[in-house]
This record gives sequence, structure tokens and C-alpha cells, in this order.
Amino acid sequence: MREQVVKLERHDDHQSARDKMGQARVDRILLVWPKHVRRKPQPLSRKLDLVLMHRHASRLGAHLGIVTADDLIVDNAGELGLPVFDSVRDAHLFIWRSRHSLRPNFTPPPNNPPAIEVAREQLVSRSHSYVNQGWHLARGGFFTALGLLAVAILLLLTFPSAEVRLTPTNQLMTIELTVTGDPTLTEPDYANARIPALTETKVISAAIEMPTTGNSDLSTKAAHGTVIFTNLTEQRITIPAGTAVRTTGGVPVRFVTQQDATLEAKRGMITTALVQASDPGPLANVKAALINRIEGPLQQRVAVTNRQPTTGGETITVPSVTSSDRSRAYQALLTQLRHNGYATIVANLPPYQFSAFDTAKIQKVTERNYSHFVGEHADTFTLEVRATVTSSVVNNHDVLQASLHALQNSIGSDMTIQEDTINYSRSNSISGDEAGAITFDVTAMATALPRIDPAAVKHTVRWKPVNEAREHLYANFPLSHPPTITMSPSWLPRTPWLEWRTTVMFSAGETLFQNENIGS
Repeated sequence: MREQVVKLERHDDHQSARDKMGQARVDRILLVWPKHVRRKPQPLSRKLDLVLMHRHASRLGAHLGIVTADDLIVDNAGELGLPVFDSVRDAHLFIWRSRHSLRPNFTPPPNNPPAIEVAREQLVSRSHSYVNQGWHLARGGFFTALGLLAVAILLLLTFPSAEVRLTPTNQLMTIELTVTGDPTLTEPDYANARIPALTETKVISAAIEMPTTGNSDLSTKAAHGTVIFTNLTEQRITIPAGTAVRTTGGVPVRFVTQQDATLEAKRGMITTALVQASDPGPLANVKAALINRIEGPLQQRVAVTNRQPTTGGETITVPSVTSSDRSRAYQALLTQLRHNGYATIVANLPPYQFSAFDTAKIQKVTERNYSHFVGEHADTFTLEVRATVTSSVVNNHDVLQASLHALQNSIGSDMTIQEDTINYSRSNSISGDEAGAITFDVTAMATALPRIDPAAVKHTVRWKPVNEAREHLYANFPLSHPPTITMSPSWLPRTPWLEWRTTVMFSAGETLFQNENIGS
């Protein structure tokens, strides 16, 4: 009798134990468990493990025996009707029967023989009974076997599963396109690479100090001289200090007396008084005899004149504010406000948004305050402005979708772009227009994979030997590497009968994804 002794290790599972059993044809296979150690697990301690070992031994045409002291394994073996021994020596000495027999007990007939007639009747009755029992047992065994066969077939069809892993051929796709962010769009137009742009607004204040460029004359000294008053009446007249006299030709020049003067009570009497121009400057340096009128109630009673020119009126040239100075300051401050507003907008943008300086503009000036008027004497002047600044903003997600759309249009319908592989770079040159539109160039790259219908894959491998299924897949689908098929249980030679028990997985580089991502 041919016998094989298989010694198990603590790390063994049903797969490694089956490999140790091999494929040799023997009459008996004896599985020997390692010595029981407390708190250390025993291999193949599950009932399912013994079932799998028993099945494999049966396929080899051998009886399976167990050598172990583990109570759990002994109980499982007893339920399966497997013989259990304490040692390999006992297995050679004793008959291979289960410790816990599942066969019904047989009670022998009593030893006291009945009478001959009674015995004959009992014998006939018992023989018929045995025949009937045999028939019922045979019929019951047939239907039991038939039921077990049906269950086995059902399990064989429904229980197995398979994972098919495919590596499709991939192709790196590159495309260049010009994208426009339009603030007037509410929905993206990917076909024309036009995406919506948002308008961000900031209120900015700024001030600037500018030097003046104008010049003007500044009168610094007043002209002075002497006038002669003549009495036109017979009365005594007093002319108080501060009496105003002036010229009458051209631009009137006004003077005031610096002291009191008195005219005696006789017509033609004269007196003199010092006068000084009311306003400084050379305009009051008048010639002789030009001062000829008294202001006020004395003008009908007293005559006035200057026999000598007035002198001493002077002026100097000083810087002053011009209208061009104010205009220049305003334009410079608007430029500064535009830069500051754009910088503030960009600084507050989230990482997935960007803007272009060309789209930044002064939307509205709300305040403008100058420190000096035009013509006012000053070396410098200050301007303060408060304005609203706007700029267009583009979302990177929209740029990505536009790139994806362009890449997908660049390949055939039999391929698809893997969205998780897309990458794009934006040109440094970003232009804008008065309407707030942003235009820039984009270079996009992504991996393209062939479209593979998972249903076609499942149909191709259905109920085929594993190696044959691999060959069919490699020959009929665009794959860069031979496919792998993993069976559960691993010892099954064929793929599942039911297609839904097969899972199709695709790998692209280091990425593993379900079939829905690439299937048609």
C-alpha cells in the first residue's frame, strides 16, 4: 500500500499544504500537525481547510488521515468522518476509521430462539423488511446524491469569482491652445476655448505729493511818495491819516495817506502828505501828476496831485501751481491706484484663481482733493484720491476642463483621456482688453487609453481555462502587458460561469481603477 506522510508547519495554509501533498498517486495521505503548544495557533484549524484537503486527496484517489492532539481539529475531522490518530505509528497499527463514527448502531436480535413457526414468520417478515429497507435506503441515497450533485453544481457556478487586471496601451497626448476668460460669459464654451471670468472689485485710497512747475510774480514792497492837497473852499479842512487817493487813468492805483494834514481856511491853500500804495508791487510806481482824486466826502472840497513820481514798488518771481501740474498728479495717482488695486485683488485670491494686470482698471473715482488751487504760490502740492478698482479673475478648474476638452477632441472615439493624468502649463504672457477679457496660451498633456468594454472582457473569459482566457484577452484587446487573472478559490481551473462574478480592473502606470472609468 502506497502511503504519503505530509508534515505541516505552523505557517502552512490550505494552499501550501496542498502543494506539499503534490500530485503523486498514492493510496493514503497522512497529514501530521505540529505538536500542540499553548497560545500558538495550529495550521488548518478551520473545518473549511479540512474540507479542501479532503477534496484534494479525493482527486488524487487517496484516503486522508489526521495525526493531531488538537481538540478542535479532532472534532472537525470527526464531523467529516476522517480517521484521527495520536501518532504516525498508530496510523500504521490501527484501522482507518473515524473516532466519532457517523454510522448508525446495529442492535443484534435476542439470543433466546422462539418457536419454529414463530421464528419462520419472523424470518420471512424480517427478510421482507430488509428488502424494503434496502429499497428505501437505495432510493433515498440516490436522491440524496442527486441533491448533493445539484448543490455542488450550483456552488461551482455561483461561488467562484475572478479578477481580471488589464494594462491597456497608453499614449502621451500634448496640445497647445489659446484660452480666453470672458466676464460676459455665464457658461463655459469649451469648444471655442472660452471660459467665464469673474470681476473682482476693491476700493483703494492713495495720495501723492508733486513739485510745482509754474512761476508767478509776488509783490513784496509798496510804492510811496508825496502828494499836495489844495483847499477849494474858504473853510479850514483837516485830512486824516488813511485818506485814500488814487489815479484815474488806466488801471486805478490806490494810495493812502500816512499822516494827518490840515488846510487853512482860504481857497488855494495847500499842504503836503506822505502816501503809500495800498497794494505792493511796481504797478504803484506812477508818474507825476497821475494821482488826482480823493475818495470819500472830501473830493468836492479838496484837490490832490503828485508833483513827483511814486517809487519803491517791487515784485519777485515765485513757484506756483498750474493746471498741468494738477493734471499730471492726477494721472500719476490713477496709475498708482491701478497697480495697488490689482496687487490687493491678487493677494486675496485663492490658489485656484489668477488674474491679469491688463484687465485692471479704475472703475470710478469717488474722491479727489487738491491741497492748492491753480496759480497759488507753492513749491509742492498734494493730491488725495479714492477710487474703485476692478480686475478679471479666471478659475484654474475651467482652464483644466477646456484643456481636457481640447485633448479629447484631438484623439479618436476609440480612445479616452485619463482625467487624473492631465497636466497643463500657462504662458507667462497674459493679455487683457478694455472689456476685461483675459487671453493666454496653454500647453496641456495627458495620458490617452483605448476604450475597452468591460462587458466584452467578461464575455471573452467566461468559463474558459485560465491560461486560455489570458491568451484570448491578449490577442483581442489593445494591451501593453499580458493580463493577469486571479481566481477565488485559487485552485479553480476555469473562470466563472456567471459573468457578474468577474471583476475587470485596469492599470495605468501606478494607478489602478475600476472598469467603469475606461469602459464604453
